[in-house]
Amino acid sequence: MKLTRLTALVLCVAVMALIASDVSAQGGRGGRGGGGGGFGGRGGGPGGPGGFGGRGGGPGGGGMLQLLRIDEVRTELDLMDDQVQTLEKVGRDIVEEMRGDMPNFRDMSDEERREAFAKMQEMREKVEKKTREQLEEVLFPEQYDRLKQINIQVQGINALRDAEVVKELGLSDEQKEKIRKVGENLRDGIQEKIAEARESGDRDKMREAMQEAFAGMQEKLETETLAVLTSEQKKKFEEMKGKPFEMPERRGGFGGGRGGFGGPGGGPGGGRGGRGGDGGGRGGRGGGRPE
Repeated sequence: MKLTRLTALVLCVAVMALIASDVSAQGGRGGRGGGGGGFGGRGGGPGGPGGFGGRGGGPGGGGMLQLLRIDEVRTELDLMDDQVQTLEKVGRDIVEEMRGDMPNFRDMSDEERREAFAKMQEMREKVEKKTREQLEEVLFPEQYDRLKQINIQVQGINALRDAEVVKELGLSDEQKEKIRKVGENLRDGIQEKIAEARESGDRDKMREAMQEAFAGMQEKLETETLAVLTSEQKKKFEEMKGKPFEMPERRGGFGGGRGGFGGPGGGPGGGRGGRGGDGGGRGGRGGGRPE
């Protein structure tokens, strides 16, 4: 199976989240996507996790708000200027909400790292829920639905960890537990390889161990996870992806173009009445696009 750079990044982020306590022990502020390119940054694409050992960009890569930083996604959704402006503000607000003091994983014990990461996950889930609600307010129904489809395509099998996807597919508690175990077993195997490399104290061996651990991971994860679904659920999951969208690949990651949310955006557009508003605005979810 051929992975796009973005899909591979999303996959690695998901698994790195599972093994954060081990990876963060290596320390450092680095990590793919670190720096100031988060939701509110100028220029390039979404910031990504920034490594689990220090401050990074905004919330982890792959979210719907981050997808809206990509020119081709904006074009696919036919965003209007006033929508872009509103989304930029949403992005800046998210940055402020997530900007609190991040834990220094390097100075923590394994148990402290697990607890800190669990709190970060809880915070991320709350922010994600709030962000979805705001996106649903700003976007037209057809735009929001298409964005969800693209997001599932990008997330791939990891979309089955999304609460909305889980609900729509009607996954049982038993199925959710089995899917969790698939990820847990994968994590344990990767942890073992990393632990062996760590004992040598050789960073090159650490990188090699990571590459080896990730080799074939996507196929294994997808095969074992899909095996948990019924035939009807598999069919529904494919339908939820909608028509294929070709995600662009750019040097140094994805995004760029229009400066991203928080940077320069579109110019003023026609006024939007907001959800349920009047005038030339949207008129509430379910209303039509202004003529």
